[in-house]
Amino acid sequence: MAALAALGLLARDGGRPLEAVTATPVPSHDAAPPLARSEAPAPSTVLRPVLATTVVQRFPNVAALASPAQSILADRQIVSYYGNPYSADMGILGSDDPDTIAHLLEERAEEYDRLNGPTGVISALHLVYAVAQYHAAEDGLYLQYVDDEEVEDYIRVAGEHDMLLFIDLQIGRSSVESEFEKALPYLRNPSVHLALDPEFAVAAGEVPGDALGSLSAPDINYAQEALARLVRREALPPKLLMVHQFVDSMVLDGHAIRRYPDVDLIIDMDGFGPADIKRVKYEEYAAEPYATHAAIKLFFQHDPDLMSAQDVLALIPRPDVIIYQ
Repeated sequence: MAALAALGLLARDGGRPLEAVTATPVPSHDAAPPLARSEAPAPSTVLRPVLATTVVQRFPNVAALASPAQSILADRQIVSYYGNPYSADMGILGSDDPDTIAHLLEERAEEYDRLNGPTGVISALHLVYAVAQYHAAEDGLYLQYVDDEEVEDYIRVAGEHDMLLFIDLQIGRSSVESEFEKALPYLRNPSVHLALDPEFAVAAGEVPGDALGSLSAPDINYAQEALARLVRREALPPKLLMVHQFVDSMVLDGHAIRRYPDVDLIIDMDGFGPADIKRVKYEEYAAEPYATHAAIKLFFQHDPDLMSAQDVLALIPRPDVIIYQ
């Protein structure tokens, strides 16, 4: 922790131990390592002119492919690998180059495809783009961003392997609206989708990782509405919005979360711990009325008895998205 305090960096190790969720949650960052880069880059403008072109200009066949609109999850299950390229401790994406990770992910997805019957499988790279920090940085938002060129590399790899890409936003002291605008150039790609992490969405005066954050129904509704508007404006296939959750307080006023056409809302049970506790917490959040689709995250390093693919597919309801960190 002394090293972390000196560097002022927070790289999320992911979730909280599920043994603690029945009590008042106390944020813990014992395993939160510093990112590999000491300089926190802000989103650059190098690629903005290219990304500002319309989706029809960049992808001339998209309009035809998007009609009739059908959810990705209508007949497929998503298997994804999660992380940030600057830190292996944040997840498997940081352990090797994107091409290598894509090949490993394909092997994992094939295992599920052999087991899940008529349901198809599609792979996804889950990139933490806006990473919460212990220090404010120049803009005071407590965020570090993945360089645009590196994001484009993940988009390239996802395209070459027929995969999806999730852009994950940890929010910090910023807002969903502001961070959505930074991710918008990427979201215009038909294969790029959005994830929000309430754990690190904190109020003024709070520090991500010291305080357990939250997002409210208006935050989540804003993201859904913005995605739906993007789909309509640019003739895109339906979008996915994932929201991570491992305690009730991370999602406020869940009863007020609405459903939007052309947007699938996924609630990811994001805690790590023993498999029997993960099952209970997964069933709890999958049963929430706002959980249109359910996901579960599995932790290679922190789940003491990592669930097998057979265990995951036996969950009720069967997860629409499986994430490996």
